[in-house]
Amino acid sequence: MIFPPSFFDSMEHLPIHLPFEEKAGGPVQYRWMYPFERYLFNLKKKVKNKAHVEASISEAYIVEEISTFISYYFKPHLRKRINRVPRHDDGGEVHSSWNLSIFSNTGQPTPKNVVGGRYLLEIEFKQAYNYVLFNCDELRPFIRQHRQYFLSNNLQLTDS
Repeated sequence: MIFPPSFFDSMEHLPIHLPFEEKAGGPVQYRWMYPFERYLFNLKKKVKNKAHVEASISEAYIVEEISTFISYYFKPHLRKRINRVPRHDDGGEVHSSWNLSIFSNTGQPTPKNVVGGRYLLEIEFKQAYNYVLFNCDELRPFIRQHRQYFLSNNLQLTDS
């Protein structure tokens, strides 16, 4: 089948080069441009005078740096960019009897009428279980002890 030249835009031509780029460049996270594009987006939002774009960005950047530096000398109880409340903190208190470090984030449960009160699938439950197991500092001594037991008894566990 012969395709007309208008068919070949960049999105149809891109898969031809992707395998070579992956082999030549390696994993994408080492050459990913998203953080830089996001930073440039934030800089472009600071433009106030379109006749002097670079000067406008420079001035806004300097003002932001100075205000951040000066805010270190304000009294600690004043709200500023450095000590603002985290994004998802709704000010709720945690009343947990578990006292595990992984559950120390503040917040409140979502109302049932919003979520619908669904149960986790088995794979979701296993993922949550493993996340708690491997990311809770209080469980590290037990994991270490379990690993030592397996290594001392040669039970097909490699130390990696």
